[in-house]
Amino acid sequence: MASYKLNRMASGIRKMESVLPEAWHSLGYTFVFNRMVKLAGTAGLQVERLSQRESTVRLKNRRRVQNHIGGLHACSMALAAESATGMLVGMNVPDTHVPLIKTMKVDFVRRCQGDIKATATLSEDDYRRIHEEDKGDVTVECRVEDDSGKEPIKAEMIWAWIGKDRPKKKE
Repeated sequence: MASYKLNRMASGIRKMESVLPEAWHSLGYTFVFNRMVKLAGTAGLQVERLSQRESTVRLKNRRRVQNHIGGLHACSMALAAESATGMLVGMNVPDTHVPLIKTMKVDFVRRCQGDIKATATLSEDDYRRIHEEDKGDVTVECRVEDDSGKEPIKAEMIWAWIGKDRPKKKE
């Protein structure tokens, strides 16, 4: 795997990991992410693992994120998938660029049983492209499992990145 300069988010996470004991890393990831993304904090999203190649978030089936039949609401499951993939892209996009969600496709395939865990992974090729290309998009793999070990949703998240200093369009 090629080595690239860490962006501000990734270097901040690495610094936090060097200060906190390993048992507290999840708490640190969750605190940082939920301060940046207010909806994630409101929903009670927990970040279990975060690296430049993989992220895992958990969402407990609590009343504030439930639907009318007591399962996790459709939007809360989509939030978990979007958050896992977004953190992964955010850990890799250079500071001179900004990540943007381009497409969010969610198929609801079965009723959710209990809590969910969303795990996003980035391929070697996509990792390289994010670091080397000036702009582009990538489909981030995301697996969302419930307490039964099955996938209540199939999620496809396409993220784009563009330079922060793009020339303004003339009117």
